[in-house]
Amino acid sequence: MARRIFIFTPAALGVALGVLAACQTRRDPPTENSSKTTESPAHPAAPVANATESRPASHTWEAHGVRVKVPADWVEKKNPDYEMFLVPAGAAPASDEDARITFDVPDLPPHLPWMLQMSRIEHDYQADLKKAHPDLKIDASEDAKIPDATARLVKSSWHENGVTHHDTALLMTHANGVYILGMRATEKNLADVTSAYEGVRASMQWVK
Repeated sequence: MARRIFIFTPAALGVALGVLAACQTRRDPPTENSSKTTESPAHPAAPVANATESRPASHTWEAHGVRVKVPADWVEKKNPDYEMFLVPAGAAPASDEDARITFDVPDLPPHLPWMLQMSRIEHDYQADLKKAHPDLKIDASEDAKIPDATARLVKSSWHENGVTHHDTALLMTHANGVYILGMRATEKNLADVTSAYEGVRASMQWVK
C-alpha cells in the first residue's frame, strides 16, 4: 500500500509500517359473496431462514501472491491502508480498533534482497506503534515458522480510556517483499479474535 514508504540505505532498512431472509405472507382466501369469483389457491408462507443460514460463510481471499481463508462470521471491509481488512459481522464502525484482522503488503522502492532485514522491520514496526500509543508494552517477540519466508511474531499491548488493547503482528519477508498479518483486540474479545486470527494464519498459502 502507498501509506508506508520504505527507505533503504546500505546500513539499514527503514520501515514505516473491514441474508436477507425473504419471507412471503400467506394470502387469505377470498370471501364468499353473491357474485361469482374465482378463488386463487392460498400460498403457503415461506419457511423462516435458520439463524445459521444468515451467518457470513467462510471464503477465500487472494491477492499479492498470498491466499488465506476468511473465517465465518467475519466480513471484508474497505480500508485504503490495507489489502485485507476484516471485522466481525455486524460490528459498528467505531469498533475497528477493538476487533480486526488485517493483511498489509507495504510498497517498497527498488532494493536488493539483503536490504530486507527482519530486525529493522520489527524495530520500526514497534516504533510506529509507540508513536500512537506511548505506553506500548512489548509482550512477546519470537521467530515464527512460515514456509518459504522469514517471519517474526510480535505481540504488544497498551491502554486507552481504561481499556487494554492488544496488537499481534506476523512480520514476514517473502519473494523480496514484506508482508504483515495483523490483529487488534481488547481484553474482552481477545480470545475470540485470536481464534479467528490463528485460523487465518494457518490457512495462509503463497501462490507466487
